Amino acid sequence: MVRNSVEFSPKRSIRWRSQSLSLDRKISASTIRRILIDDLKRFPYRIQTKQMLTTGDKSKRLKMSKNLLEKIECQGRFLSLLWMSDEAHFHLNGKINSKTNVFWGTQRPMEVAMKPLHSEKCTVWAAISAKGIIGPFFFEENDRAVTVTKERYVQVLELFWEQLRVLYPSLLNHFCFQQDGASSHTSNFSRD
Repeated sequence: MVRNSVEFSPKRSIRWRSQSLSLDRKISASTIRRILIDDLKRFPYRIQTKQMLTTGDKSKRLKMSKNLLEKIECQGRFLSLLWMSDEAHFHLNGKINSKTNVFWGTQRPMEVAMKPLHSEKCTVWAAISAKGIIGPFFFEENDRAVTVTKERYVQVLELFWEQLRVLYPSLLNHFCFQQDGASSHTSNFSRD
């Protein structure tokens, strides 16, 4: 009965199965869970969410990749002229990312990581190349992390340009700058 239910509707919850299979007799959710795991060897898996790529996206990525490979092969200095940039949030309380914090064992550990609802964090931006690192620059006001807006992003880019002029003046007219597609990076205000 439980096997048929899970084969027919693998995405249904244990609670739903308990209620729908209990028409003639009461089957508790814990019994359903035990049957699924112990008897049927079924385990709950998180469904991953990823950005949907269209056919056009795939062809654009392929074109960009081929273009980069061509530049690397034809221009021996291309990689040394490439600056890659990004920002990241760092939680100051040592917050654990539950998606990457995995414990492999025969029993579930009794360890629990407590975290505040809104943990203190800092947002940091840096650019890196074969020549070196420029940054880090912090997105903060009054010693508190702030959202990366187009205006704040432009301020950080201006700091990047200042340091680039001082540290690598010979690169000013000959370099490639990479950034991701975040809205603060791609706004008209940021591109000007």
